[in-house]
Amino acid sequence: MPISRLLSSSCRTCCRVLCVFVLTALAAPLHLAQAAEPKAAPASVNRLLAEEAVSSLSSGIRYRFGSTNPDRGLDCSAFVGYLFKEAVGEDLPRTAKEISDMGKHVGLNDMEPGDLVFFGKGKRHVSHVGIYVGGKKFIHASRKHGAVYESGLNEPYWQKHFSGARRLTTTLPRS
Repeated sequence: MPISRLLSSSCRTCCRVLCVFVLTALAAPLHLAQAAEPKAAPASVNRLLAEEAVSSLSSGIRYRFGSTNPDRGLDCSAFVGYLFKEAVGEDLPRTAKEISDMGKHVGLNDMEPGDLVFFGKGKRHVSHVGIYVGGKKFIHASRKHGAVYESGLNEPYWQKHFSGARRLTTTLPRS
């Protein structure tokens, strides 16, 4: 076979490979851009958490100090952590005090459903956590009631022991 014919065959093959490569390279960003587009805007963390809290009222979850097993019962921080994991797929620290260091501070008049409310003997002694659901109400695992329960922030006990509120995000920055 003459060299000129071999070169022209080799050039044609090279051109074909180059064309396939260029077309693939041009099509890939289009494919990736289409795949990266979200199908729907993600729901807010707060809304999901508030919905989970309201649903939990009829779940039959009992209160059990120190327990992290929903079948055996949950304490307040395990309850909030369990619902947060169900709502957004992320873990929270184990205790109410540790959770109170997460997210951003929210003023009493700026709270939205899904914000976390904390109680104790001052800000340094947080010992209880619940999920605010609006209307000055919050849902928590209540030792007194032995189950998940809805209480009012206007009740004298909760007013006296209110330590603050926090709003969580899925990245959970410490403040």
